[in-house]
Amino acid sequence: MKVYRMLAFLLTVTLLVSLGAACGPAPTPTPVPLPPTATPVPAPTKLTFVDTNSGANFQWFFKTIVLPAVKKDLGLDIDYVVSSGAETMQRMKAWTPGKGDAHVLFLKPKDIADMVQQGIKLETLSPDKAKDIPNIAKNRADYLDTAQGVKIGGKGALFWRSQYAMIYNAAKITNPPKSWKEMYERRNEWKGHIGWIRPDSKSSSGRALPYGFLNAFGVDMTKPITDLMKTTAWTDAWTKLEDLTKNYAVQPIAAEPTNLFEQFKAGDAWISVYAMDFSLWSRSQGTMPPEVKAGFFSEGITEGADGYLSVPVDIPEEYKPVAYKLINYLLGDDMQIKMVTTMWQYPGTEIWDKIPKEVWDVIPPWSEMEKGRVRMTNKDVIDYIQKEGPKRLIK
Repeated sequence: MKVYRMLAFLLTVTLLVSLGAACGPAPTPTPVPLPPTATPVPAPTKLTFVDTNSGANFQWFFKTIVLPAVKKDLGLDIDYVVSSGAETMQRMKAWTPGKGDAHVLFLKPKDIADMVQQGIKLETLSPDKAKDIPNIAKNRADYLDTAQGVKIGGKGALFWRSQYAMIYNAAKITNPPKSWKEMYERRNEWKGHIGWIRPDSKSSSGRALPYGFLNAFGVDMTKPITDLMKTTAWTDAWTKLEDLTKNYAVQPIAAEPTNLFEQFKAGDAWISVYAMDFSLWSRSQGTMPPEVKAGFFSEGITEGADGYLSVPVDIPEEYKPVAYKLINYLLGDDMQIKMVTTMWQYPGTEIWDKIPKEVWDVIPPWSEMEKGRVRMTNKDVIDYIQKEGPKRLIK
């Protein structure tokens, strides 16, 4: 009996010890190392902005007004680089993906059309980046969709709309022509004093002037160039254009707009067709005669080099949000109004009700201007003018 009591006691002690161990503190687990946390990359504070569009007037505008405002309001330093479309495309073709060093591009319609056609990658800003660039909603859809007749599919945001006009010296011409046809019919009155720009000029005016003339004389720019070249209208219009530039224009024909302005300043050129904003700005700077005025032709005058803001695909990813922020700022009402009130350049955004009324005392309201605005939609004709124009239009 004593043996049984002893065994029961031992079992009870063993059970209590086991229960005590079970209720005691848990063993400390072996720590498992966490994966290292990536260090956040700070947002860039400096961007490279490549401008293939601006003449001397807007280079001044960017350097004097835009860049200081961007620094003040966004805290961004901008490396402003003036280039050409051809040079910029050549550089971009050589980029390694993710290593591109031009973060925002400011392009002529021809440049963005050429990039799209040649497969140079640009970010689709509309509609893909609408949240990052809410002001792009103020751009008109047709300008976002096409440039020079090429479907660009929202790869550029429209910063400005440039417009050509008849430019004449009112001290020399008191009764200016009201149409392209009248200018041609009265060409003897201004023989040797009609300003023109070479068709192979770096300025888009070299193509815009012939394009507007051909359009006025019945060339249907909606047709393919292969069909146009078989028409009487094409042949007749080119014959008149060759006559005008070879026999009635100031010689030598201006290589660039600055040469045209020099001809006006010297009293050699009395009448021409050129960008209204640049001409009026140059008058205020003293590089054009103070008597220079702007007028329009009943058949319409071509658009100037509208300005598109684009972001290349192959730049480092961390630069893209900052690039979108800059573009949104440039499309903002304050900057757009500053542009039209300082430079007489039509804004890219639809903010006509916000523009001071006194602006329309200097330039025509957009609602009137657009009625006679000829958009350059036939890129094959534009390319033909650039390639064949020097042979056909220069002595």
